[in-house]
Amino acid sequence: MTDDSRVGQVGESWNDTFASRAMNMPPDPVHMETYDEYPSKFSPFFFVVIALAVFTGVSSFASYKSGNTTWWLVLLVVTLLLLFALRRFPKPDDLKDIAYENGLLIPAIVIDTQPLTLLALADMRGQEDVDLVWGCLKLPVKQLPHHTIAIDEKVPCVSMFGMPGNGYWSVFQPRPVAWGYDDPALVKKVTESLTAKDVDDVDEWAVLQELKDAMKAAPNNKVIYFDAALRQTDKP
Repeated sequence: MTDDSRVGQVGESWNDTFASRAMNMPPDPVHMETYDEYPSKFSPFFFVVIALAVFTGVSSFASYKSGNTTWWLVLLVVTLLLLFALRRFPKPDDLKDIAYENGLLIPAIVIDTQPLTLLALADMRGQEDVDLVWGCLKLPVKQLPHHTIAIDEKVPCVSMFGMPGNGYWSVFQPRPVAWGYDDPALVKKVTESLTAKDVDDVDEWAVLQELKDAMKAAPNNKVIYFDAALRQTDKP
């Protein structure tokens, strides 16, 4: 039996960041492969490293041909280090595993059943000393196992975020927990873990309800930003 005792607790470090609440358990690979709708692809950094490796490799060869012994050795070492980094780079399916296990748990609700569309919410702060900004995103999905297909159905998600800038995350990519785990009881437990338990906590499910009308005309898969008073604002 998979240990779900750490669901909702702080996640493991990934790329020098960690989620304040995460699944902390690996997804079901067969179930994930069946339901996860995001295409498998390498991180953009993978292609940056490839480009750098090609550049340093060519430069090393050119330096060797020109008789510059010092530079061709230095560039050769850099090229070998970059190639080593490429071998250790997570494969696309590994990135999905990381997203489910270590991504931030966030709330979403069903806002349309035909076509099936979710509205997801995330705190976009990448550091603590900046003002609260919400990111809201409409996500069309084809399937939603372990859920009732009905308006306002609560759908817990995991999400990875884009590179931060000015103290805020640039984008987020929600994945329903039910895409990665074939366990309806677990989905229910995660939903409950996202429910505010203290009067001082922000009720994120209530925030989603407040933003439904404002997001009706928003395009799919585009993050729309709102301040703490739920007024639409520019990208931080």
